[in-house]
Amino acid sequence: MSAPEDRNNVEQREIEALEQREANAMLGADTSTLQTLWADDMVVNSTANLIAGKKILLEMVQNGQLKLRIYERRPVRISVFGDLVVSTGNEVSQLIGGSIAGFKLFTSYMNVWTKRDGNWQLLARHLGLIHREKPESVQ
Repeated sequence: MSAPEDRNNVEQREIEALEQREANAMLGADTSTLQTLWADDMVVNSTANLIAGKKILLEMVQNGQLKLRIYERRPVRISVFGDLVVSTGNEVSQLIGGSIAGFKLFTSYMNVWTKRDGNWQLLARHLGLIHREKPESVQ
């Protein structure tokens, strides 16, 4: 294996770990971790037809508008392009509260990570809805 391939493999494993760390922080509403992992100029295009940045999303997490009961991320492909990495995969999530509370959402995602000052940060994220499963009725 060549040196660039070794570097790419190391960075792919690092991004895969960061993907899970970011997902766990979302599930646990850990805004201090999200503050570190998200770039200040991050942009997210969500299934709610909302295009938002870091400040708005952190506020939504803090005030409970973006509180998750379930959040599972499954990276499928991680591609390294120097100081940019594109990660794609699938997610399953379920919000607590709001108009779609209880619905289980199956989405595909694309995350773009950038390395700044030696640290990887999430720069951009796009979610596409694959399927929405109705909540089970309460008996």
